[in-house]
Amino acid sequence: MSPRSPLVLRADFHTHTDFSDGHDPLDQVVAAAESAGLGTLILTDHVRADTTYLPEYVAAVRAARITTPVSLVCGVEAKIMDTAGRLDLPDDLTGIDHVALADHRFPLPDGPAHPDEVRDRLATGALTPAAALELLVRATARAVRAVPAGRSAHVAHLFSVLPKAGLDEAAVDAALLEPLARACRTHGVPVELNEKWRCPAPRTAALLGRAGVRLVAGSDAHRADAVGVFPWVRQALAEAEARCTS
Repeated sequence: MSPRSPLVLRADFHTHTDFSDGHDPLDQVVAAAESAGLGTLILTDHVRADTTYLPEYVAAVRAARITTPVSLVCGVEAKIMDTAGRLDLPDDLTGIDHVALADHRFPLPDGPAHPDEVRDRLATGALTPAAALELLVRATARAVRAVPAGRSAHVAHLFSVLPKAGLDEAAVDAALLEPLARACRTHGVPVELNEKWRCPAPRTAALLGRAGVRLVAGSDAHRADAVGVFPWVRQALAEAEARCTS
């Protein structure tokens, strides 16, 4: 499947409101989606296991649905915790339809590590770059399989943690990506091209596209005026398609 589609940029898979760390309230985010001409807006406010705002959040999204022609998806963004693919999610996800799977920390066998800790392990030889990359891909693939039943999902800002940990995405190849690509194909989970963090790289996007993984656009907007704005994503999709067809 070609990584580029005329429909993909009519949806923003990654947005935030002031229910978590977004600057603007839900109504302004929805209005921005309308102004951007979006058909679908996936709301992905941050959660952790101890998050308590979900009932109010779900109620607000439900109320907003009757005020807009944009299809609103009530989602959350959750951290991948470890190489088993555990997700930092509340137990009660009533009303939550979608989960964005995020590498906010580096998922290691013993839990999520700050990128500085990964840098230290690399510097001392306790962890090699190749092993670190394999762990991250394995964790993300398992997180795809760990999405709670009845919810859709996507992989958010894939590899955004790599430069923070001193690792190079250029070392990622098709063989390394295969477990993730297979999980995404099997479970129908797309990978987001993230406008804010400009990742994954077009080269990686092309590898995923060749492997049959659907690519989607996410602004990662924390302000309403960034919703549905995709200059880097458009360029990255074009480059990824050129790589796929060359």
